[in-house]
Amino acid sequence: MRVLVTGATGFIGKNMVEGLLKNGYEVTCVSRRKIAKDTFKKPVKNIVLDLQEIEKIEKYMEDIDVIIHIAAQLGHYGIPYQYYYQVNYLATAKLAKLAVKYDIKQFILCSAPFVVGLGGRNTKEEEPYSPADAYSETKMLAELGVIHICEGKIPYTILRPSYVYGKEDVRRTALYRSIKKKYFVLTTSGKAYLQPTYVSDIVDGFLLAILNKKAYNEIINLGGAECLAKEYLECIARHVNSKLIHINIGYPLSIFIANIVDYISKKILHKAGFVNRGRIDFFAKDHSCNLDKAKKLLGYQPKVNLEKGIRMSIQWSKQNGYL
Repeated sequence: MRVLVTGATGFIGKNMVEGLLKNGYEVTCVSRRKIAKDTFKKPVKNIVLDLQEIEKIEKYMEDIDVIIHIAAQLGHYGIPYQYYYQVNYLATAKLAKLAVKYDIKQFILCSAPFVVGLGGRNTKEEEPYSPADAYSETKMLAELGVIHICEGKIPYTILRPSYVYGKEDVRRTALYRSIKKKYFVLTTSGKAYLQPTYVSDIVDGFLLAILNKKAYNEIINLGGAECLAKEYLECIARHVNSKLIHINIGYPLSIFIANIVDYISKKILHKAGFVNRGRIDFFAKDHSCNLDKAKKLLGYQPKVNLEKGIRMSIQWSKQNGYL
């Protein structure tokens, strides 16, 4: 079975390729830079291109059975909306059209629970769309585009992984460092429900969906066990030999201070503040998704608990010089 993976050198993508190879799939990796020969334990094919020129992939399509589209522009301060639109929506739509043209056996899109908004607990897939930023809005458009293009022509599956962490996750190492050095302060109650999910559990979910007829033309949440925000942060603190600083000043005052810090940072440093509304909201508002559909259709069951997952993540961060 021949699988094409976009975003193959990113956090989820790299873990996905490793999981596919381990399970005997032939993998073609799409990446912006050439993949070093020793990146993976088994050989892979490598297509080097930018998502904005995704149409150049057409000459390789006859050698592909399944597409797993992971590549996307994540949320960062200063990136114009048009770029999110081009990468997250237009590139996805173009790839889906090629999948239809070459009668690909299944198109799997990696989306995100945030397309239905932040602030819900046990959120189901059929909740109405409620994107809050450019990233989630363009991921919503990507979902709608895939459905419109593929429906009735080839099988598609849209998977929404919840708050993924683990090895290769460079972005999360900034949080680990700030907790280790006691720069991070939790200023809200810490009682919001989160759903941190170790990356291997997400890979398992994707593997279970490949050519699984029960997953055809479905949107499915993937995630781990719920925990409180304070529990999650304290778990990190334990594994970096530190202690979480928790001063509950309440949500309104936290947002007020965050907005001031963020404004000054953007004006002077031209980047988002380390303390900003997004970070406050992330640890102050519930965001977990319902897994009943994944368990019923895929037989999905997360295996890595929080303690083990954080331990492995911190270990990887230390081994690779991030801590």
